[in-house]
Amino acid sequence: MVVVYYTSPSFMDTVPEIIRGFKHAVELHVVIEISTQNMNSTNINVNSLDGLGVVEDPEKVLGKEQWALFEPYFEGVASVKFVVHNKKQSLSWHSLKRAWQLGRYLKKLKADIFHFDTISPRALGLYPYLLGRKVIITLHDPVPHAGEDNWREDVPIIAFFRLAKAFVFYSEFAANEFKKHYNKIKVPVHTIRMQPLSFTKYFIKGARPEPETILFFGRVSYYKGIDILMQAIPKVLAQFPDERFVIAGKPVFGYEIDMTPVKGFEKNVQVISRFLTTDEMVQLIRDAKFVVCPYREATQSGVIMTSYAVGKPVVGTTVGSFAEYIQDGVNGILSAPGPDALADAMIKALSNKRYLELEKNVDGNYNEDIGSQNGKVLLKAYSQALHNKKY
Repeated sequence: MVVVYYTSPSFMDTVPEIIRGFKHAVELHVVIEISTQNMNSTNINVNSLDGLGVVEDPEKVLGKEQWALFEPYFEGVASVKFVVHNKKQSLSWHSLKRAWQLGRYLKKLKADIFHFDTISPRALGLYPYLLGRKVIITLHDPVPHAGEDNWREDVPIIAFFRLAKAFVFYSEFAANEFKKHYNKIKVPVHTIRMQPLSFTKYFIKGARPEPETILFFGRVSYYKGIDILMQAIPKVLAQFPDERFVIAGKPVFGYEIDMTPVKGFEKNVQVISRFLTTDEMVQLIRDAKFVVCPYREATQSGVIMTSYAVGKPVVGTTVGSFAEYIQDGVNGILSAPGPDALADAMIKALSNKRYLELEKNVDGNYNEDIGSQNGKVLLKAYSQALHNKKY
């Protein structure tokens, strides 16, 4: 079976863990869509796309040193290529032409399955090539997060959903949300599990530092509940006046952090409002007592998996799939969404340094059993699609 797995730099932390479970069972070709908007992600940092062709080898895009970090994860894969979009517009004549050129390359592979780990406007030019072929789609978010609606993302959804022979999700919650919102779609729905993002471990350097902070990291958006965290902080400081909070990440979709709730506590709250390099992110996690996820909604979270990979527990809200990944009282603490409940959960983690006990239970390693099960689920989805089986 020949499989093309289409993804982007944004998901290059999860992809190595997912393909590990099935890459030796198929002839796997990985295509990574890189553009000026995503060439600097959690794990991939590229200075320029100038001078690159449409379909390029990874070493030419990433450079020899950076590709050397990824290469072991792709051992056993038939090929890895980048499709390069060097213009800002995600939906344009230029992006269509690039996708058409990619289609000509893909045609030579004679693939049985096209698995999209991302649905992108830049891939729309592949649509004519994909007609009549077996398409599988992984959806990270079945519906847009609050405050993140974008009509450009709706166009490929409308187009590619019609092609899909199956959908894959990273949580039961996300799968159920999809079934609820797209109840007219009658194709198989499969669930796999995320694993700790082990690639992050490349960036752990030096002895373990003494943890001193409570950390929020990742892109800053309304649905992530920064305002909830800000309202919770004074209640925590009332009992633990020396605690320090770090909020690190680039605001998106025009979101602005309101510092009003922490007025008078400026020395206790540090905000780093910019994109973080992987080195910076890992160091911030290592410096933390625990990571806090005050989200008001969620599907799954790369933040949780990254935290586990670095060995830190998570205090998070009982939204979305968090309860599928955070074991309350074991490798983290769950709270109801809202400032008071979140504050109580953080206080619980701080009391008698309980976060140290939680940390002992964090398993940041790749789980072979989960990886094998993920592989079986995907191979089943591929086989069903090839034989036109609905269930």
